[in-house]
Amino acid sequence: MLKRIDRFLNYEMRVSEFLGTLIIIGIPYGLTGIAWTLTHTAHLRRMHGLDVVISFLGSVVCWPVLTFSDVCMT
Repeated sequence: MLKRIDRFLNYEMRVSEFLGTLIIIGIPYGLTGIAWTLTHTAHLRRMHGLDVVISFLGSVVCWPVLTFSDVCMT
């Protein structure tokens, strides 16, 4: 068991493998964040200009936390 863990932790990734892994993980995360943000836009109606853009991007990035807080608040 320890040999498997050691082999896993000592694995060296190339930069291209690392970027590919980030893309594979990032695309579903981003699409889910966009879908969640587009269905929860009540807070954006009161904002104007750059505040809307920053809040929208923040909602896309932080959707897991906002999902949990939305469940706890209702």
